[in-house]
Amino acid sequence: MSEKNYNTSGELLQSLKFCVIDLETTGGNPETEKIIEIGMVKIENRRIAEERSFLINPQKEIPDFVQKLTGIRRADVEHSPRIEEVIDEIVAYIGSDILVAHNTSFDIPFLNGVLKKLQRPTLDNKVICTNIMTKYMIPDIMSSNLNYMSQIFGIAHSQAHRAIEDARATGMLLLKYLDIFESKNIRKVNQLYYPRNKFELDRAIIEPSEGIPKVLGVLERIEQPCILTIKGDNGVILTILPIKSPKVELVHLEAYLAEFRWSQIHIRLCGPFIEGLFFMNANFIKIPEVYRKKTVEYLKARHVLPPAPRLIDEHDFVITPHLISGQFIVYSFLNFSPYSQLIFKFPSHKKKLHQFLASQVSRFEQQQKSKKKVFIQNDIKDIFLAMFHHALVSEPEIYLTLKNSDIKDDRKLYLNRLEALAGDEADRYEFPSKHL
Repeated sequence: MSEKNYNTSGELLQSLKFCVIDLETTGGNPETEKIIEIGMVKIENRRIAEERSFLINPQKEIPDFVQKLTGIRRADVEHSPRIEEVIDEIVAYIGSDILVAHNTSFDIPFLNGVLKKLQRPTLDNKVICTNIMTKYMIPDIMSSNLNYMSQIFGIAHSQAHRAIEDARATGMLLLKYLDIFESKNIRKVNQLYYPRNKFELDRAIIEPSEGIPKVLGVLERIEQPCILTIKGDNGVILTILPIKSPKVELVHLEAYLAEFRWSQIHIRLCGPFIEGLFFMNANFIKIPEVYRKKTVEYLKARHVLPPAPRLIDEHDFVITPHLISGQFIVYSFLNFSPYSQLIFKFPSHKKKLHQFLASQVSRFEQQQKSKKKVFIQNDIKDIFLAMFHHALVSEPEIYLTLKNSDIKDDRKLYLNRLEALAGDEADRYEFPSKHL
């Protein structure tokens, strides 16, 4: 598809036609396995315009696991057409539309494999994978399967692993993303295929031509902690500010931003405030020395807090809801660095979580000789610890603090406490349904 300039993002997206497809098959190898169902959904003018589905007689047994997964039995397909009887109709229905699937690495090669066996031309349509699109737009997401994406975006998806239901849910997910692309001012079709560096849902990038009012407008809409990064010439980081309550700080931020000659300002949602602190600690060394002082002065002026020099000694681990719905993040105080943390889903990653915690305890006792390692940039150490402590005591309901003994206890009672936290706070930030 040739690139063309459009007056608006909406005009660009309105011009595109998509055919969303989903296949159910007897197995994964197109050389030996067969299609048993195909669902197709047409999207035109940014709405679902038409749907088609076919049950296909595979002329072979449907494995038990496929029957359990899809609910499709031999009796359901024995009077259905063979693939060669409907393949021309399927190809004609797809036409020249952009092909969309939630796993294009399976659906498209499988369909092309069938076409090859039937000595038909293979499809050469442009292809979009909503699964890959999700991973670009929500980089920290642990699971991007269609069920989960339907759940967090409020998409009806009653019969998973039925072709038309999966195709319809994928189409609805694509439409959600098209709305987001418009809000983020997409200008080129190619940006649909690789939506990165501009379309992430947890961040906004403001250019100097948009000015400080644009920055303040974005911050005013944010109801949770975020990170503000100011960049100068050649991408040099001039400051990093973890912001707990953006609306409260607008006047102060307006005055602070006016002190900089900047080339870009990045605003990134960060779920718990301490995630912003860790991000600052990880990247503070990149800030030129003169700007480090300005950053620390701003933080100390905005956060007049008692010192907390013993914070690291008081805790071994902290677990808190991650930005993304259903995910959590654990910070290790045993080896306290920007990288001693783990993002996990609960309860599906329960075993992975325990292994991480146990390995941290084992390393602490055997390699570190029960001495905690602390990696906090000296310039920000005092204010970092003070802000971290204040976050824990001001919102105790969202932080689960643990000691090594909790992890070593064979009863693993800490998992019950985590389950209670997950039940109360799994969707605290309503992300990504609410996003920048």
